[in-house]
Amino acid sequence: SGVTASYIGENQNIAKSEMQTGQLTMTFKKLAALVPISNALLRYSAPGADAIVRNDIVRAMAQRENQAFIRDDGTGGTPKGLRHWAPAASVVGANATVNLANVTVDLGKLILKLMENNVPITKGGFGFAPRTYHYLMTVQNTNGFFPFRDEMLRGVLWGYPYGVTTQIPVNLTDGGGTNETEVYFADFDDVVIGEAQNLIVDASAEAAYHDGSNVVAAYSQDQTVIRCIAEHDFAVRRDVSVAVLNKVTWGA
Repeated sequence: SGVTASYIGENQNIAKSEMQTGQLTMTFKKLAALVPISNALLRYSAPGADAIVRNDIVRAMAQRENQAFIRDDGTGGTPKGLRHWAPAASVVGANATVNLANVTVDLGKLILKLMENNVPITKGGFGFAPRTYHYLMTVQNTNGFFPFRDEMLRGVLWGYPYGVTTQIPVNLTDGGGTNETEVYFADFDDVVIGEAQNLIVDASAEAAYHDGSNVVAAYSQDQTVIRCIAEHDFAVRRDVSVAVLNKVTWGA
């Protein structure tokens, strides 16, 4: 909590005010991927299959990390994402009637939640699913104008940057349906990613790996095993810096 200030009269003492702080503990969560590749493929592929597989592993790691930082609940060795950092009072339901007026009000509710909690919004940003993005880009007013398109083509919505990801699902059921999604708004100056180490990518032609039921020796199979490991955690310094709009069916 922050410092307080007060007006005083002449020759009066200034009231003492102390900032209240606490500790935020981050512990690394291990994200890993492992892919065995036939050495014959490596020897005779052009371009090199190893580079293609390595790049695909890194993309898969980034996608899974993205999901964790948005929606994972912190159990099972995963980080706790934005959805579960947001306090219950900052999770609001979208109007069931989807039209431009209601959508505009709903977007404003997210910003209002942060403003009401005195969040400075120095680095605000939205996050939503591709379906939501498509709706906001194509919705028209009664005169045939696209109210959001021009600024979204510049990479902002209501003046704030936005991100689009398939890691925000479109099959949620918070409102009783089966096609709902969420919209996120946060002050990302309060969002912290703790990296325990840099991304580690290793390759070995002698390693053994578990295929789900058995231990397989790469050497006897004439394979090379590529392994990728990242260690990190995710936290929000003030939970009121995150707001979530759920029960969203825009464009469904």
